[in-house]
Amino acid sequence: MYIVKDEEEYFPFSLRSIYDIADEIIVVDVGSKDRTPEIARSFAKVKLLTSDSPDFSVNRNLALKEAAGEWLIPMDADFVYYNDVNEVVPRLIQDYTVDVYISWFYHLMRDYFHVQNTADKDPLYCWKFLVRNVPGLRWVNPVHEQLVGYGPKIVDSNLFCVHYGYAKPQREVFKRWVRYAELEGRPGAYDGVNPDTILDDRPVRPFMREHPEVIRDYIAAKTGRRGTAGSD
Repeated sequence: MYIVKDEEEYFPFSLRSIYDIADEIIVVDVGSKDRTPEIARSFAKVKLLTSDSPDFSVNRNLALKEAAGEWLIPMDADFVYYNDVNEVVPRLIQDYTVDVYISWFYHLMRDYFHVQNTADKDPLYCWKFLVRNVPGLRWVNPVHEQLVGYGPKIVDSNLFCVHYGYAKPQREVFKRWVRYAELEGRPGAYDGVNPDTILDDRPVRPFMREHPEVIRDYIAAKTGRRGTAGSD
């Protein structure tokens, strides 16, 4: 399940990374002006919905209402998984005692070769990746939405993905933050802030893994570099 708006750059790679483990992919587009809806329609498993609500939980719940599967993967369009997801997930969903599997993400910062993570399994960078679909499951909060109503047994999937949203130009991140602040009732929160330097003070360390297989060639073509930050 995705909610998307103007996510054409990384969305196709995100879709491909989880495509083989999904029976159906529900995409809620919230007024995209770029090729995002076209990309969604190009994938046979995608069911594309539209919404004019700015509320993240409203849109997440719209996708949730359409989801008929026993297991759900709440996704973001700038998250891309490694190929091992294809062999691991079919095994994970055979355990009927588990309610939620978490996975971990590398939080790229400012470019493709640095992250904010302090370790592979940095507790700041994990999320509820695979969730059993049960009555009462729902999303709350208009921004920085949270999933509630899931069962009590939460297990580490040992799966990883990469978050590409903060590798975008800082001005694009700034626009997102302004929108978030408005949804939180804090209009003007970033007045006077330089949109081109908002991430400059974020501490980073080298990203020491390869990028996921489905996006690796794209990153290499875009940057002229292969491998990790620690390699030439």
